[in-house]
Amino acid sequence: MENIILSLILLKPMTIYEMRAYIQLNLSTVCSDSLGSMQAAIKKLVEKGYVSVTEYVENNTLKKQYSVTDKGVKYYKDWVGTPINIQKMKSMEEGKFFFLGIAPGEKRVAFLKTLISDMEVEYEKLLVIKDYVDKTQDTAIARNTKRIKEDPVLTGNLLEVSGEKTVEKAVTNIDNYQIYMLEYGLEKIKADLNFYKKILKRELKGD
Repeated sequence: MENIILSLILLKPMTIYEMRAYIQLNLSTVCSDSLGSMQAAIKKLVEKGYVSVTEYVENNTLKKQYSVTDKGVKYYKDWVGTPINIQKMKSMEEGKFFFLGIAPGEKRVAFLKTLISDMEVEYEKLLVIKDYVDKTQDTAIARNTKRIKEDPVLTGNLLEVSGEKTVEKAVTNIDNYQIYMLEYGLEKIKADLNFYKKILKRELKGD
């Protein structure tokens, strides 16, 4: 969660509610959008000196906006290029499938049917997002490039971390990998659906 938050505010200073909205829209399959988890992560980042806080009033409401510090940029630059820790990708929920054979047959079938139905809904949702992203990619890159260029601090941070010479190239790289992640999600769900449908077929046949 801490590194997800750093990734967000490296590109744009945000309030916790703006971060949460972004996670709900784009990263719901990757991390939790629990305010409690986010507040705990932000507290740690502030204590480490990776994030600074600016308070301001908007519509008679006190708000806190979070930005990455120079120390945070240095840490993030070291972290972002390191390989994924496969051990941390394991899901406790998937462990339930390992022990599903303990359940009665009708519960196993109900479990599989519900899982398949939920995954099909998620797959269709991702297809809609992919279609929208494909149609708006160029506009999104141009808009984000313009926004970042207007802020010298954001520009400096992004070029420092990315190693690119231009904001346009850095933003294009970011956008491309976000699309790759979406494509990965679609491919994974498709493969999982094929697998679980095969198991359901075996259950119904009584194998």
